[in-house]
Amino acid sequence: MADTPHSSGGGPAAAGDIKSQALRSLVKLSPRPLVILRAREVLADPNAGLRDLTNIIEDDLALVAKVLALANSAYFGIGGQVSSVRHAAALLGFQTLGELITLSASALWLGCELTAYRLNARRVWAHSLATALCARRIAATRFPEIAADAFVVGLLHDAGKVILEPFLQQRQAQLDAVCRPLAPVTRDAERQILGIDHAEMMARACRFWRFPESLTQAIRFHHSPALPAQSALAHIAHTANAVAHRAEALPGQVETIAVEAEALDFLMIDREDLDRLQADMIAGVRKLEGEPDNA
Repeated sequence: MADTPHSSGGGPAAAGDIKSQALRSLVKLSPRPLVILRAREVLADPNAGLRDLTNIIEDDLALVAKVLALANSAYFGIGGQVSSVRHAAALLGFQTLGELITLSASALWLGCELTAYRLNARRVWAHSLATALCARRIAATRFPEIAADAFVVGLLHDAGKVILEPFLQQRQAQLDAVCRPLAPVTRDAERQILGIDHAEMMARACRFWRFPESLTQAIRFHHSPALPAQSALAHIAHTANAVAHRAEALPGQVETIAVEAEALDFLMIDREDLDRLQADMIAGVRKLEGEPDNA
């Protein structure tokens, strides 16, 4: 069935039209998602070394600056003395430098204000970071072989919002009619207005960038982890996302996204585990967002 063309009368675009427009927009987006993919590939290559990682970023001054800023955060515990990427590589080692590059590229891409989604830049990035830290922690305990992939999925699970943001901005009147003032933009609202939600959009983007299908599926189904049969990554992403939302909730506020019981069973996690994961996640975010540790 052919895609329906965009209505010239100002009505909502057909789903196929929005999807095709959004996919075409990917070629104009920041190259940072490709940096994330390249770092993952280098980390998985048994023949790769530190020089292969530093080559990924050496011509991107903004990325180098972000790597150094994060390397000097309290999270990595090296005293705020890192002055170059090579220095960071020597102090942190291969795997940690790869994580740092992934973090930095994600921060530069995702650390933006999403006005249509009613999210400021700090909240967008902090939620992505929190989900990534929690996802890696869950994976490290239950499925250590996919801990690095869980970290990437956590960082990128909501990145479809960055792609859809300009399309929602163009339909602000519709958005205001569908969502209450200051209320979060729901996936139902995304689908009603655009014909696609952020999870599906990012999955399509991942295929465009040729991310592994396991990561793509986990991002696509992080709200519905039971749909891809026995996907540990999807269950991890779902649970980490819910824990991050739980941490962001105001006192007395109902959790906006609850962990599905099936995900808890699959991962063998109980409510006490969720409390510990949340505490560790909050501590990690604070260390990464804090000032350099010069002690």
